[in-house]
Amino acid sequence: WRWSANGVYSAKSAYTATFAGSTTCAAWKLTWKHWAPPRIRFFHWLAHLDRCWTADRLARRGLQHPARCPLCDQAPETMHHLILACPLARQTWHETLSWLRIPCTPPDDEPSLLDWWQSARHSTPAPMRKGLGTVTLLVPWMIWKHRNDCIFNGARPSVNTI
Repeated sequence: WRWSANGVYSAKSAYTATFAGSTTCAAWKLTWKHWAPPRIRFFHWLAHLDRCWTADRLARRGLQHPARCPLCDQAPETMHHLILACPLARQTWHETLSWLRIPCTPPDDEPSLLDWWQSARHSTPAPMRKGLGTVTLLVPWMIWKHRNDCIFNGARPSVNTI
């Protein structure tokens, strides 16, 4: 048995062999270990992998797409812009964290949501970290839902609606 150092089969070595060569998602702990409905966790996983149908993804496929973000009309729409850099998203993060009294700074110039969450965890007291993880999943979902409402139902961008 080549999956253990001593050549003897064990359940642990079989488990290790099952996942040999597999890749891991860097955001697995945030995505799958915090409370949120399954559809929101699935959305977060897709967003992390850049698999949501934002304008940049539509453009790569040669499909019709809006020239700028439907929420701020200032920059091209990418997943990063939509959930971290968009002025409406930044205001949403600020107001949500303030309302929940979570003492961390809102996302600002982080390369990804995962990077922000990891740094925000260090400045958040231990009893509030579970809430921070849940908010980190729910806020992007609500921004995405509001973005879709603006595109498909003609809603007006609004932080209060989010």
